[in-house]
Amino acid sequence: MSSSINAPRAPSPVDLRLPNGLRVRLLRRPGATAAAAVEVSAGSHDEPAEYPGLAHFVEHVVFLGSRDFPPGEGLIPFVQGLGGRVNASTRARSTRFFCEVPAQRLEGALARLLDMLATPLLESEAARREREVLEAEYRARAQDPQTLCEAALAWALAPGHPLADFHAGNAGSLRLDTDDFFPALRHFHRSQYHARNMRLSLVAPQPLDELRELAQRLGSQLPKGETLPKSVLPPMQPLRAGRIRLGVPGGRERLLLAFVLEGKAQDLSAALVFLELLIANGSTGGLHAWLASLALCDAIRLSLPYADGGQGLLSMAFDLVVGADCARLEAEVLDWLAFLRAASPWPGLWEESLGILRRKAVLQAPLETALAAPLPTKAGVRTLLEQLRPERLIRLETCDLLGPPTVISAGFPLCLERLEAPPATKAAGEWRLPPANPYLHPTRVSSAIVSPLPFPRLPGLAGLAGAHEDGALFLRWLPGRGGMPRGLAHGLQRALRPVLGAAVQAGVNGSFQAEHGCLALTLQGNAALVGKVAGDLLHCLQAPALPDLAQGPRLQQEEQRRAAGELPIRRLLQSLPGFLDAPMQVAPAVLDTAGLAQFWLQACWQGLGVGEVAVEAELPGLSTPIQVPVEKGGRVWQRLALPGSEASLLLFYPLHHPSAEDEACWRLLGCCLEPAFHQRLRGELQLGYALACGFRQFGPHRGLLFAVQSPRTSVAGLVDAVDGFLARQQDTLLRLGEGRLQGLISDLDQQMRQQAVSFSEYARQCWWDRLAGLPQGHAGRVRDALATLHPAQLRDQHQCLVAGLSCLALANAEAPSPSWQTPA
Repeated sequence: MSSSINAPRAPSPVDLRLPNGLRVRLLRRPGATAAAAVEVSAGSHDEPAEYPGLAHFVEHVVFLGSRDFPPGEGLIPFVQGLGGRVNASTRARSTRFFCEVPAQRLEGALARLLDMLATPLLESEAARREREVLEAEYRARAQDPQTLCEAALAWALAPGHPLADFHAGNAGSLRLDTDDFFPALRHFHRSQYHARNMRLSLVAPQPLDELRELAQRLGSQLPKGETLPKSVLPPMQPLRAGRIRLGVPGGRERLLLAFVLEGKAQDLSAALVFLELLIANGSTGGLHAWLASLALCDAIRLSLPYADGGQGLLSMAFDLVVGADCARLEAEVLDWLAFLRAASPWPGLWEESLGILRRKAVLQAPLETALAAPLPTKAGVRTLLEQLRPERLIRLETCDLLGPPTVISAGFPLCLERLEAPPATKAAGEWRLPPANPYLHPTRVSSAIVSPLPFPRLPGLAGLAGAHEDGALFLRWLPGRGGMPRGLAHGLQRALRPVLGAAVQAGVNGSFQAEHGCLALTLQGNAALVGKVAGDLLHCLQAPALPDLAQGPRLQQEEQRRAAGELPIRRLLQSLPGFLDAPMQVAPAVLDTAGLAQFWLQACWQGLGVGEVAVEAELPGLSTPIQVPVEKGGRVWQRLALPGSEASLLLFYPLHHPSAEDEACWRLLGCCLEPAFHQRLRGELQLGYALACGFRQFGPHRGLLFAVQSPRTSVAGLVDAVDGFLARQQDTLLRLGEGRLQGLISDLDQQMRQQAVSFSEYARQCWWDRLAGLPQGHAGRVRDALATLHPAQLRDQHQCLVAGLSCLALANAEAPSPSWQTPA
């Protein structure tokens, strides 16, 4: 396989070490955003045995205020106010803190991040409130299938391995009332959170000299500290059990093949990326295509739930087809892994894969770059494959709950049973390495004359480096009078998977899905490639493989089953678009060529191209103008029957008249309310850890969203809490001074300008504006209106919000409050 890829190469990072021992990695990347990440070389394996979950708890409490930044001015409200991203995670031997903000605000974010790590307040009352948040998180995780599967795999290891210890933490393990708890908390922080035990990564567009000065100036505040020796881990084998079955909520049928890695498990994350590329490839002769043809599984996911000190646990999770032969699936997977070992050094494929990964590294966001694993090496992949053998395998099946818990592992009660080894099964796969990706080889791109798009096309971004080569295509088909055939979107998704997978590897991001009662196709990337990919996809949409089409109804049913296991708050968010639009009429499934042709004959399409995009195929269906949505008035309450005992609530206030002035006010309100919402409901009222707030857009609908899930109160209590929060904010807005207002306006303007110079954001906003019936350039007019906004306008719009003249409320489990009306 000869490769003609000219993959762009990301610039090499600069590594340095400060006098206090802090390791620093700097990478200059053009763009509008910057990312900062700190990895502390301490995690759950380093916490004192008396307080399980202390490492995870410290990860939480350092966010609750620091020496120079009180709680309301810390990292989370700062980043939320900028529309950025912020989070943290605790692992076995490391804890990560990371954020992404507009590049001009990197210094403010980094100052807060390092100050909270160096000098957190660790106040007792704030810690008590945060422990309740951890308790709510623990309860939610106790119903999460992935968490339960990882706990079951930990139990299957050799008895005494610390992976099976309780590390999540809850109200029972974090005994704040004991005399030595806070001394232990402060000692853990002091002994682990210091410069010698940390690495800082900065990815930003600023010159390297400027980034170096920033890292040196702010990083020097971290105490020097002393590196402590790490405990020696016991072996992971011999296994307690090699074959187990786990009962999970919702009864989702999955198979996990987990391999125990010991001794040489270095650079696991990097080697795993190569395997992920092979599995994502849907070409004939690959694992995914073969297992699908045998009706064994619908999806495969790789993960590395554990890696420390040469040990690791690699998990391959398979979404099973109902009635699948797990023994046959296991045999085929082991045979495929043996084929990969024998095929080393993977000529042609290796070079193409490295090109794909380099391209991804150049295109990904700064935050993903800061957290990314290094590129794989052949030696690392060979070492990994050598350990993916039957003698290192744990096979875990999931099913409906079998009864009461039988074991406790990692602090979670599990309904677990051992399984006997099945009879030997012979594999029959005829494996081949993937062929060359046609979108990566210019000689394979068609030179056919293409026609202009039969719908509006907007120019790309002018003046932005490389933007003249970018293109985007948005298409959607509305079903005819008969309605949307059951499972059609899912069957076509299956048929399009090989094309979309190859396109993503070439840098064209695409999706095809059911959306707002339509079939929606989106493509973004190099304009010439977008046109080529679109032509291939349009051909496949009209002539898909009939076996793929026939799978549609089953795949749709499986997706609904999987969604039933999601957190209630996620289910509400997934359900919201369906309530904003008119109910979709469902038609019988389409399973043959004639039925599909009839559907396309009656369907109507709408579209938009951005940049120099041309398509090499005719569009099925008839053109139809976009209908501007009419938002529903009044308060509408919808109740969903969702599993689980926790109350969840979603309130969406649609923007009825999306003039530039009103939208500017609502976007600014979202920036004001989001950090305050988290502080009030999560920090002060301790209602739960799952919350969402801010200005959002769902297709053509835009407005303000408030969502919360709580184990502590009822739906009616959540309604009161949100209403009370909104009422309290009236006083805050009255006290909002001109200086503070201008700061908020400046931050929001930077966010919108950042979106305006990002091609993907610009193209998506053009499409959303078109769906909402707004003229071209609407976003620019919103920024202009923002510049002249007065406090009185903000207060007037907030009063409309408090009055609740229009609101869609979704909730689970309970009857609505008497003041809300459910339509007949």
